[in-house]
Amino acid sequence: MRFFGSALWFLAPGLRASVLAVTLALASWPQPVDASAGTRTSGTVRLFGVRYMDAHEFGRRFGLTQSWTVPLEQVRLTSRWTTLELTVHSVEAMLNGVRLFLSEPVVVSNGKLYLSRGDVDGLFTPILSPSTVPVTRRPKTIVIDAGHGGSDPGNQNRALKLNEETFTLDVARRLQRLLAAAGFKVIMTRTGDRTVSLEKRAEIANRANADLFISIHFNAFSDPGIAGAETYVMTPRLQHSTPQRERDRRMMTTRFDGNAHDRQNALLGYHVHRALVGELRTPDRGLKRFRYSVLRSVDCPAVLVEAAFLSNPREARAVTSASHRQRIAKAIASGVTRHVAVVERNLKSRRR
Repeated sequence: MRFFGSALWFLAPGLRASVLAVTLALASWPQPVDASAGTRTSGTVRLFGVRYMDAHEFGRRFGLTQSWTVPLEQVRLTSRWTTLELTVHSVEAMLNGVRLFLSEPVVVSNGKLYLSRGDVDGLFTPILSPSTVPVTRRPKTIVIDAGHGGSDPGNQNRALKLNEETFTLDVARRLQRLLAAAGFKVIMTRTGDRTVSLEKRAEIANRANADLFISIHFNAFSDPGIAGAETYVMTPRLQHSTPQRERDRRMMTTRFDGNAHDRQNALLGYHVHRALVGELRTPDRGLKRFRYSVLRSVDCPAVLVEAAFLSNPREARAVTSASHRQRIAKAIASGVTRHVAVVERNLKSRRR
């Protein structure tokens, strides 16, 4: 899967914050303004067409105490179990040490911090309060999608003669064995080196009435120094993707099948990404959102994992190791089983 990014994210934190602030202003993203100029309704203020929530109200909802680590620039919200770090003008956040990307930047107005309601409702709430996520049954059927294959080799490392399609299938097979051993029914979108269209991959999941969909990929970028893992979930309707906006605004306004599971996607993505970066001890490139074809079309909670960069010499060599690929599969399986455990707990609490 080709890496969609910008060199902006790789600058030093201080410089990045400054550059990002200018960039957002030029792009007409919400900026610090007089909140009285916005429209307020029940704890929400509308700024430049975007609904925002006061961070104090957000903190009260989840039992978090707010403190500025850098006045009017960086803030930390904490409880006994949670640490959320935010930067004004930034779309990046750190939740319990896991990097998340927001759909709208954090802003300050009249000395108060604001988070977009889209991010509060669609990202933070499912993670911080899983009991709010609508679930009706324990996930039993999981579809594993080994990216690329056949006429589509995916990303390549020509120097090492590596093709993405080879390693996605290997990791998918390893993940299949792990999840099957844990009691899940596992279906593969491909079991060999063959071409499977993006539409067919989603169709396989939908026909199987899948409970979860896991798509496995390996990344590449023009800068060989870039490394790490990132996880994608479907972008909610009317929200911005990461780290770039779609050129076709119709993509943003359309409600796709995958949007029926936005809150489940956020929770699943968080668990898988947290396990991936935690167990592999790889650079955390973040839980992101994008309207990839398979994520748009599957009618179940879904994630797309970019486990490493084949363009990075160190990571590419690591991926050639069977033991490392097993670690990748185990990390994904760990995230999936953690997610299922949370779903089961929610179901039990609702039956009481």
